Amino acid sequence: MKKVLKLVQLGILFGLIIFFAACATREEGCNDALANNFDLAADKPCDGCCEYPGVRIRLTHKYGSAAMVYNQAIFADGSGNPFGFGDLRFYLSNIQVVSIGNKVIDVQEPLDVYLEKTAGDTLKTSIPNSFGLARGLGQADMYIQSYRDTATINRIRFTVGVSGEMNQANPLRLPSDHPMRSSVYDGMYLGAQNGYVFTRALYYAKDTVDVKISGSANLRTIEVSFSPIKLQRGYNLNVLMDVNYARWFQNVNVNSDTPAQISQKITQNLAQSFTVTAVSTGL
Repeated sequence: MKKVLKLVQLGILFGLIIFFAACATREEGCNDALANNFDLAADKPCDGCCEYPGVRIRLTHKYGSAAMVYNQAIFADGSGNPFGFGDLRFYLSNIQVVSIGNKVIDVQEPLDVYLEKTAGDTLKTSIPNSFGLARGLGQADMYIQSYRDTATINRIRFTVGVSGEMNQANPLRLPSDHPMRSSVYDGMYLGAQNGYVFTRALYYAKDTVDVKISGSANLRTIEVSFSPIKLQRGYNLNVLMDVNYARWFQNVNVNSDTPAQISQKITQNLAQSFTVTAVSTGL
């Protein structure tokens, strides 16, 4: 009888241990070692909380060797005419880094967009989210997620402009923090049929001219080289890059060229205007 009672007591004790173990609070976190926020102590995987490395691009805006300023006619075009700027901005998309062995590493997260079709039809779809807005004054980081790879890279590749389905996306239905959301209010959206302005240059010379470049024929994919660096799992890639707007206007006459001629020349000169000055990895 005592033996039976002892077995019952052991069974109850074992059941209590199982019960309290099941009731213990489990720490939820990111279990993916490739993520920036990998949590070794987490014993319960989170739902969508993992944050992966990306590319952080910081642009420095210049005209020749001078820092960019607005509303001062202190610059000279390719013909020596003085002029000044009121606004400069452009979109970057399809941002990639490329390895020494020509392996392309896409930097992107999925983005739900609503495409404006004919007769008012709207189509929801998901595309890679690899877009940034560059403003021609000061410095601001563009951060584009994500990659889950390691490689020794020596180039960054991007498109100036908005290509593919994104050029039909309704900006007012993009997330509130998306760089293209404000395009309706700042003159960078031409409507559902014509899409986004890829590049804008508002300048003051003999006349005030607002050059707006758009259309698939004016998309330019640019590749800029730098000293090799190894991507590290869990670390961002930080790229410092200069934009030299004197290159945009090196063969432009702001007093006699038409906006169409200036648009064509700027588009042709884009690739020469970007220079990587430093690359590093870090959080």
